Amino acid sequence: MYSNLPNSWFRVAKSQDLSAKGVIPLHYFGKDFVLFRTEDGKPHIFDAHCPHLGAHLAHGGRIEGQTLRCPYHGWLWDTDGQCAAIPYPDKAKPKAKIQSWPVLELNGLIMMYHHHQGNQPDWEIPQIPELISGEWTPLRLVRQWKVRTTLQDYMDNSVDVSHLYNLHSRTFKSAHSHGVEIDGPILTHRMSQKYNLSSLAAGKLVLEDGSVTTIYYGPAYDVSFYWTEGKLKLGLLTIFTGTPIDNEHLDIAIFYSVKKVLPFPLSLILNKMLKQDVLETFEQDVSILENKKDIHNPPLYQNDGPVRQSRNWASQFYSENSLTLDTSVQK
Repeated sequence: MYSNLPNSWFRVAKSQDLSAKGVIPLHYFGKDFVLFRTEDGKPHIFDAHCPHLGAHLAHGGRIEGQTLRCPYHGWLWDTDGQCAAIPYPDKAKPKAKIQSWPVLELNGLIMMYHHHQGNQPDWEIPQIPELISGEWTPLRLVRQWKVRTTLQDYMDNSVDVSHLYNLHSRTFKSAHSHGVEIDGPILTHRMSQKYNLSSLAAGKLVLEDGSVTTIYYGPAYDVSFYWTEGKLKLGLLTIFTGTPIDNEHLDIAIFYSVKKVLPFPLSLILNKMLKQDVLETFEQDVSILENKKDIHNPPLYQNDGPVRQSRNWASQFYSENSLTLDTSVQK
């Protein structure tokens, strides 16, 4: 039904959203799920409804050791989705099973691997060393949006270079792509840019040369490192995540961290300033994404950036019957 949604790792919650022995509902990919944390502290995800008589396990379900108890009849489900026990006198254990999904918890986020045929992942998203080095501020949420767009449009927007100094001209004076490197499910895009940064003196802008390296781990999770090379010498780390709610809407969440500088109060000021810059920039993208039309065969030019390469790379995440991407480029 949702064949134009890719198979990949997706952010479904922040770690802080799921308490010890917590049980919460999720709705993504046009389906309902239950996210829970067992007593060993690990998160797990099942399809939402008990296969016995259909109760939603996130509404009244509770954790007992390493199992999730159904609120309706008390059936216990282990972390593999197998029925562990039922509270009936004969102690018979049915061969019932709930669909379970691969889960990772790292970088302060809970990630779910969703594949339309239920295949297991053969790659994982790594821990970001900078976030545990003590040299960067704690990862924080910029904002979360529900956006009427597709994941492919979202991805196209991310690698589109020329829109940076047009739509976002207040922040980007210029931008130049140095191409992409592809390693299986990972795409790395490097750019040089000129930033218009709000200075610490209110009302002024500072023009800074800089660079950005963005690493895409699948089409729904990317990590960017922004660096300025002038007097300010700032470092900004962002994580952009886009998770399909259904065939028409994405749950987009952006997270950020700033390289610490001395004195410490300056880090706090930069933290606030750069968060606002990220927020204002993406708000402009949201307006475009929600109102644009999908062009099947766009006349792409070299200055648009590596859109063609990105689309070719992204095609590996779609099932055989999924959306076909036209990757032609006009020179």
